[in-house]
Amino acid sequence: MLRKRVGVPVIVLATVCLVSSACGADADPAPSSSSQPGPFTPAGALLPAREFPSGYQRAELGIADMREQNAAALAAASTAQFDPSRCRPTADVTLNEQLDPSNAALSAWQTSSGNSIIELVTTVSRDIDADIRVNTGECARVTITVTTGSTAGTTVVTENQRLSPPPLPTSLSVLVKSVATTTYPGGKTAAAQTLAGYAVVDGVTVQLVAVSTQDGLTDAAFAELFARAVAKVAGAAE
Repeated sequence: MLRKRVGVPVIVLATVCLVSSACGADADPAPSSSSQPGPFTPAGALLPAREFPSGYQRAELGIADMREQNAAALAAASTAQFDPSRCRPTADVTLNEQLDPSNAALSAWQTSSGNSIIELVTTVSRDIDADIRVNTGECARVTITVTTGSTAGTTVVTENQRLSPPPLPTSLSVLVKSVATTTYPGGKTAAAQTLAGYAVVDGVTVQLVAVSTQDGLTDAAFAELFARAVAKVAGAAE
């Protein structure tokens, strides 16, 4: 098992690389692939290990850690300048406030180069419409300027592209590809790609986020993995 920092699934800040969630000993256990059908649980609706791409190993990350680090990341975002200003992430804020181990489960995966995939399943419903608003239209290109802290002066230009989703058992979904170029004070730059899929199936949210700096998943491979994640939740929720 990898014991490295795994980027949290706040799509804007994951690409900025301002915050990452530390590994914790309280990581949610993976569901057993041999478990018998029973009452729906978020952990039971997570994809089994065999579904994830080769080269990705399980990394430790718990709901409590993720919520804490997401909160810190979103607090940092609240003081940053967004252009356009309406493109601040709102669905992440609302969802994160309600997450706890009783209503959510996740699994985190990472390569030796630091690319990551995080799947979250929760009975808290995500605002998909808000995700669409902050990733399309005038929010297809967003510039974020950090104004406080050790990274003050850093700018991030994010290009968002809504992708065509695969066939899914729900109309409440969105698939987004974001490429962020970060410029630090002094001129150093870094680039990262984030592929994010969000869906709500019968009131259950499934969220899949893949962050990479090189040799990441293709759009097609990610869409296929997202479709399997949504199908798993749909089957478990029946």
